[in-house]
Formats: sequence, C-alpha cells, structure tokens
Amino acid sequence: MRAAAKAALLMRGVMLGVVLGVMLSLMLAACTDSRSREIRLLSGAEPAELARNHLAGAVLEQQGFTVIIEAAPLGQIWQRLWAGKADASLSVWLPEASAPFVERFFDRLHDLGPRDGMLASEAGRWPAGDRPHTLVRRSLEQEAPEAFSILAALRWQAEDLERIMSHWQQDGDWPRAARAWLEARPVEPTPEPQP
Repeated sequence: MRAAAKAALLMRGVMLGVVLGVMLSLMLAACTDSRSREIRLLSGAEPAELARNHLAGAVLEQQGFTVIIEAAPLGQIWQRLWAGKADASLSVWLPEASAPFVERFFDRLHDLGPRDGMLASEAGRWPAGDRPHTLVRRSLEQEAPEAFSILAALRWQAEDLERIMSHWQQDGDWPRAARAWLEARPVEPTPEPQP
C-alpha cells in the first residue's frame, strides 16, 4: 500500500510539474508575443525628424502595433539601438554625422537606407552629404518581421513631411498630425524591390 501511495503521490507531483511547465510556457509565449507587438522608435528633436518617426509610428499602429516614440540625441540613438533598448529610428544621419558611431555599433544594426530627401529646414544642421536613414536593430527582423517589413517599405516625399509639420504647428500633437496625414493619404507599405 505504501508503494502505491508513493507512486500516486509521485504521479501527482509529475502532473503538477507538467501543468505548471505548460502554464509557464504559455505565459512566456504571451509575453514574447506582446513584446513583438510593441515597437520603440527613437527620434531626433528636429520637426522633420519627429514627423518621420511619428508617420512610421502611425503606419505601425494602423497595423496593430503599440508604438512608443522617444526623442534622443544621435549618439544615444546608436547606443540604445545597439543595446536593444529601442527597435528603430528614422532619423539617423549618415554618413558623416554618424561616423563616430558606425564602427562601434553597426554590427547589431541594419541600415535600411534613406526614406526621403533632406528638407530645406534641415539643411544647415547636418553635414552637406548626409541624409536621414532608417536604422533598426538586427534582431527585429526575427522578433517582429511584420514591423521590420513595414519600416523597410515606407517611403514618402518631403512635401508629405511638410504637411505633417504644418498640421503639428496648428495643434501641437505629433501623433495626431501623423494620423491626420495618414487618414487623408493612406500608406500601404509595399515590399522592398529585390535586386
């Protein structure tokens, strides 16, 4: 009888362990899934930089992502992307302005290239040959492939950013300005052309 009781107790313990293991796995999967639906964008503080990042944020939100946008200086953008504390930035100026950071931080990042030309309002702030690039942490492609594809496919014209900045000047709300522009002219991300 004692052996049967011990076996029953052991079996209950094993079952409890299996149930707890499954529950823990499901909870971790849920946390991982919600994390992949949250995208952190870093932006410079200039109006055109904020317009770029908020426009990308509005498109990502339209696709079901939760987007957090923070302003940061260029050096911090590189450091935080490299460390995995943010997912992307649409205002990384290359090649000259970022030269001190490229060798140190580029190994964990993807340069998706420029999304638009430099606006006249930005002309004196950055080196003459620099353009704003989209930089994303490499692991985003595996963790949130849909967000990565959206960021890679986004394109707009300088006039689009000017309209967003104009709307922002009227009401002072970047997310609302980007959403208003997006509602007036929906953006359907298209895949990057393959070479």
